[in-house]
Amino acid sequence: IGVDRLNRVVAAGRQPIPANTVVTVSNVQALTGLTPQQYAEQASIAIGQPAGYFTFGSQGLLQNQIIPGSQVPIGIDENFKTPNTLGFSVGVQRELFKDTVVTADYYHREMRNLLGIRTTNLPFRARVVGRVFEPAVGIGPVNTFGPWFEGKYDALVVGFNSRFAKRVTIGSSYTYANATDNAIGINTLPSDSFVGTVPVVTQGANSNANGSFTTTQGRFVAQAGQFYNGPDLDKGPSALALDHVFQINGLVDLPWQFQVSTIFRAQSGFRFTRANPPGSTVAQTDPDGDSTVNGVNVASGRNAFTAPPLSNLDLRFSKRFSFSERVKLQLLFQFFNVLNRKNPAAVQTQIGIIGQEFGKASQVLPGREGQFGFRFEF
Repeated sequence: IGVDRLNRVVAAGRQPIPANTVVTVSNVQALTGLTPQQYAEQASIAIGQPAGYFTFGSQGLLQNQIIPGSQVPIGIDENFKTPNTLGFSVGVQRELFKDTVVTADYYHREMRNLLGIRTTNLPFRARVVGRVFEPAVGIGPVNTFGPWFEGKYDALVVGFNSRFAKRVTIGSSYTYANATDNAIGINTLPSDSFVGTVPVVTQGANSNANGSFTTTQGRFVAQAGQFYNGPDLDKGPSALALDHVFQINGLVDLPWQFQVSTIFRAQSGFRFTRANPPGSTVAQTDPDGDSTVNGVNVASGRNAFTAPPLSNLDLRFSKRFSFSERVKLQLLFQFFNVLNRKNPAAVQTQIGIIGQEFGKASQVLPGREGQFGFRFEF
């Protein structure tokens, strides 16, 4: 709407605002002949909104009061790329003896050009001199939506399946997976937004011309001349990936159309990041100097910790009644979490909380449950 409408919001007899001009509270009157208040009111009307929809915010930029966060300009990367996955899998299967098979499969995935935002006009020197943006101080951050992130997944799955005497079926599998990425959310800024070749910066007697150093604010400054990808500071285990998963299932057909089946599953705990304790110096760590933090504890690393493991056993009994070839009734009695395990649903992510040990379950999944059911087929 800028070039098409708001650039034409000027006083009578004035030329439109030149395309791509950044309009601020300090230059709007020179550009338009209107006071900031007049421009904001007429800009609101120009897009069919009531006067007061637009205003100049604390950063001196035009914003609206209805959509939170709109005071920060949002751009789209000019070299926008479509997210894609490159992957392959290879597997082998071997029959050990009649009705018994073992399998082994390997999976590899590379998730490329994952979308998200980062501040693209944040210069590297901001980590030394503090909050500053380019091309000029006062413009404020420009958060650009683009293909900044990536991930990788590798997994090995080993399986065993067998059928005994036509009445007993057993299947099992074990999965080892290693998944990493540097994406923490499509609308969340990375801990470090800078991407590019590191320039020479100094702070007092410290310089990165010949090596890296740490600023007095605790920010790491990489050596000059190398390519630096700030989002990789958040690289760590993927939030939804599990290192180890073992599962075994069985089914037994009994006389008189009785059937017993079960599934047992054991897995590693989910990954989590240590939370920054309120008021601590760690909580204020701002690696790139943009005066914002995203909750990732960069000292310990993203998803560096693992919750307690989870195990679960489900059991089902069923009885089938056949009234005719086409009419059947099946009665079901099911147990969930037979062992009544206190499997974690959430854990304590902060340290130093009295009575709540770090990494221990703060919420658990439902305990043992049972239910009756029936299935009518016709």
